[in-house]
Amino acid sequence: MQSHVEAAIKDWQQQYEELQTSAADMMRVAFPSLKAMQSPTGCCDVRLQWKEEDGQATGYVCIDDFMQATLQFENVPHPVAGQALDEVFGPGWFEGTTAGVREAGEGVYYWSDENNGAEWEVTVLPGGLANLNIEYTNAADIATLLDGLRVAYEDPYAYEEEDAAT
Repeated sequence: MQSHVEAAIKDWQQQYEELQTSAADMMRVAFPSLKAMQSPTGCCDVRLQWKEEDGQATGYVCIDDFMQATLQFENVPHPVAGQALDEVFGPGWFEGTTAGVREAGEGVYYWSDENNGAEWEVTVLPGGLANLNIEYTNAADIATLLDGLRVAYEDPYAYEEEDAAT
């Protein structure tokens, strides 16, 4: 291989790895409870995991080779998940949730983005819990949701207070 091509490939690889690291850092800034998983991580080279300190909620976020992100959180308190999703999307985005995810009863609610192939699924479980399964979306969208989840965990009524003040 010619030396200038080899150098260009090395430069590209370095920038690619820096972009993956930056995406993981962005996720941890948005949701500081995420911790890096050690290899092997499963589906993606970059995978962050989370376990709620005092509860049963767990999950992971991963960034694939195409810089798309996947989030899978299980047993999140429904009011927390609903508040974050409604803040990010507004009510009515998920099929069957005209009043928003926070007000949705038990069931599976779905939304897909035809532009990038992202799939968002929320399952509201008995007992006030919800599972979030979001696949193939851009990392910034996942970071936005993670920030909403962090805020909702800290104060599930924070967004309502902001709405009432305006």
